[in-house]
Amino acid sequence: MQLTRLAAVAAALAVTGLAVAGLAGCTGASNAHTPSPTVSVSTADWPTAQVYQEGRATEALVLPSGARTLHVDFTCTYGLYSVSVETGIDTRAGSCGGAQSFDFDVSKLAPGTRVAVDLVVPDGTRLAATLRFSAHRFAPDPATKRQCAALAPIIEAYFNADQGFDHGDVDVAQWTQKTVTAKADLTALAARATADGAGSGLLGTVLPRLADWLTGAGDHPGGILHAAPGDFAAANDLASQICNANGTPMVIRSDYGG
Repeated sequence: MQLTRLAAVAAALAVTGLAVAGLAGCTGASNAHTPSPTVSVSTADWPTAQVYQEGRATEALVLPSGARTLHVDFTCTYGLYSVSVETGIDTRAGSCGGAQSFDFDVSKLAPGTRVAVDLVVPDGTRLAATLRFSAHRFAPDPATKRQCAALAPIIEAYFNADQGFDHGDVDVAQWTQKTVTAKADLTALAARATADGAGSGLLGTVLPRLADWLTGAGDHPGGILHAAPGDFAAANDLASQICNANGTPMVIRSDYGG
């Protein structure tokens, strides 16, 4: 029995117990409720993997019954990396340096599914990783999830306006029109993050940096596609990493097939 069903059963039993107690008060009868025993999941024989090598690696584990999350601890020496679960779940990516931990939701996969994990790093880069399943449900941080969902259409609007300008389909006035709503939304999103302080989470530290550029010096055609390396480019990369690590990646749809 899955843990969500156990929770539902426990809640139903609790409600039933309260109803019985109410009747007992009226009739003078006494009914003792004995809760159902909790069903535990043994993880002793669940598959795990440990990896240490140079260059790209792929590991596959068979999903055991009761597993709801695949946990990956990962580190690499230099360059860009990506950690992908080859079942269409999602991909986490970023820059090597320090240890990273990722949780992938596998609760919708059937037990016995071969779950392949692709660890991609540049040639010559060494990586280390451990993979294991967990019975705990993966739950993204709700504040970060909301922020990523709000930020994605903002970045998408600027991205497509820049592409349109590069293709000659959009002039400066049209670019401004296409980004006016995104600018207002980004200003509001950054203001809320500043007002909420630590409650806005890790992405909340990045949002004001994005707004500073896109509503200031970068408020022109090419502000995203052709931004010079610096504070905005770093903040944009960090925002993507934060959303990916939360399991709520930003999906940017291109009007020009990219």
